[in-house]
Amino acid sequence: MKKIVILILPLIFTAGTLWANEPILTDETKALLKEAKMQVESVEPQKLKSLMADEKVILLDVRDPDEWEKSTIQYDRQVKISRGFLEIKYPKLILDKYTKEDTFVVYCGLEPRSVFAAQRLQQLGFKHVMYLEGGLKKFNP
Repeated sequence: MKKIVILILPLIFTAGTLWANEPILTDETKALLKEAKMQVESVEPQKLKSLMADEKVILLDVRDPDEWEKSTIQYDRQVKISRGFLEIKYPKLILDKYTKEDTFVVYCGLEPRSVFAAQRLQQLGFKHVMYLEGGLKKFNP
């Protein structure tokens, strides 16, 4: 019985990490994320709130549809575009209403997807792109 408990405990801790939705990043991904953060500006949650109050930004929620149903930032100038479809759907979902000259703040649950999505938007020619520091988890409306 002790052997079973010893084998199960590491699985419980691993599963607990997965259940908490913490991203598991490889060393390569961590390096890419670090590089992307050097290229893309971040915005702190408090600063974002003031930008939203002045309607100076457009929010891009790059999470998946099941995550949108659980929670979101309530704001009229917002586009929900799953990170997996960003390159394919941005012309229709973003450019039908906004321009590449507008100011965008990209967010996800914790942060990594939004950093990569913001970097990609810059590569696609968007001029003013930031990501929400700490993601939705750190944004307290």
